[in-house]
Amino acid sequence: MEALNNFVGMLNGPIWGVGMLILIVGSGLYFTIRLGFFQFAHFGDMWKRILDKGDSESGISTFASFCTTMAMRVGTGNVAGVAVAIYTGGPGAIFWMILAGMTNSAVCFVECVLSSLYKTKIDGEYRGGGPYCAERGLGWKPYAIFLAFVSFIGIGCFMPAAATNTIADGFQKSLGIPMIATAIVIAAIMAVVIIGGVKRIGTVASFIVPPMVIIYLLAAVAVLIINIGEVPHMISIVVQSAFGPKSLIGGGIGIAIQQGVKRGTFSSASGMGESMPPAAAAETSHPVKQGMANAAGVWLDTVIVCTASGLMILLTDAYNTKFGYTSQRFAEQLAGEEGGVFYVQMAASSVMGAIAPTFIAIMLALFSFTCLISYYYEAETAMIYVFEGEGKEGIRKTATWVLRIAMIALICYYGVAAPDLAWGLADLALGSITWINMVVVLALSPKAFALYKDYREQMKAGKDPYYNPDKLSWKGVDVALWKEINKKRIAEDK
Repeated sequence: MEALNNFVGMLNGPIWGVGMLILIVGSGLYFTIRLGFFQFAHFGDMWKRILDKGDSESGISTFASFCTTMAMRVGTGNVAGVAVAIYTGGPGAIFWMILAGMTNSAVCFVECVLSSLYKTKIDGEYRGGGPYCAERGLGWKPYAIFLAFVSFIGIGCFMPAAATNTIADGFQKSLGIPMIATAIVIAAIMAVVIIGGVKRIGTVASFIVPPMVIIYLLAAVAVLIINIGEVPHMISIVVQSAFGPKSLIGGGIGIAIQQGVKRGTFSSASGMGESMPPAAAAETSHPVKQGMANAAGVWLDTVIVCTASGLMILLTDAYNTKFGYTSQRFAEQLAGEEGGVFYVQMAASSVMGAIAPTFIAIMLALFSFTCLISYYYEAETAMIYVFEGEGKEGIRKTATWVLRIAMIALICYYGVAAPDLAWGLADLALGSITWINMVVVLALSPKAFALYKDYREQMKAGKDPYYNPDKLSWKGVDVALWKEINKKRIAEDK
């Protein structure tokens, strides 16, 4: 086990090095500038698009798609991931994580616009994602198969590691429940949800995500109000750690930036393409509308929910750092703790008392479980791409069942795996897929810019924007599909 952990760590070194910072931050800044800082200029429109109506037998509503995407985003990284960032990079990592979230929203916007543009219909349901964009938009069939294969293995087999392990760890620390018992329960519930397909996944996500986010944010607000006097001191140590030289609080600006971007990217999954399949599954009249909704999701996930976790931890001094800083308030409880959910549990206990560890464990279970069902959908979409085509329905069904059984079995294993290995595997999957997927997103980004211009022109003309492939289209776009979606509007404008 230790040898495997060391091997995974060795692979993660170059994958999450300086190159990743340049790729994600650089792309985010480039897209932000090319799109005229849309995430600020169209801030209200971004949030309004979440509630766009539209549902059909082939696609889910924008809200259901948003919730399915948020089910993936608002998860382990928002709680345990933030704690890991603070332990490894110091409090300054929070600053860089927030900044990464703002620019990552532009990356998410572009990839979701492209996924919606190049979607198609398979077995009566809309499907799309990085592989579809690579083949249809760029004509890179071998690369598309490679991306689908890596996504299928990474998201289906490795990404569930951190989520499952963190749920089991949270209940063990709060209620003493054996980790394997929690893992078995998670696996059983997963089986019930994923067998129902994308419609059930969207329904479950729409039911769970909104209340769980609201409840968690209310808990964070309570911690903020009670510790309001600590805010100036907290800001001081965040700035010192984010921009200052090495200290007992943090490891300096380089490590703070690395951890902030890494955890911000893990939480939002911008660039990895995790939000692309749910974006393609939505019934929407214009690709940019779906891009707007998903960009708002990055703000909610990283800028708001992750910040809430960071505030709880820092305001209550419920953290240690690997550079020597030890909590004064929870020194005994946090002795030997290297990040993780326990930091947030201790922070909440300062306000909620003994019930806090259980409350956070339940919140984390909901966060992480919704991640798991979203991971399944993404892996299934990648797998279906590999076996796309007429006459392969039987192969697709068989492969789908193999995926379901394998993922359920792996969830049981990850429940008792070493935390370092679980997080290492998840980071390995996220980083690898991000590098491969971003090549496609960058190559096709001019299409997203053109669609955004078309969207803005229609908005300025007082219209409800819709996509007309006769006006703006490229090779690989399913023209017949888009004409069917917007046939009424196209007919009216003739």
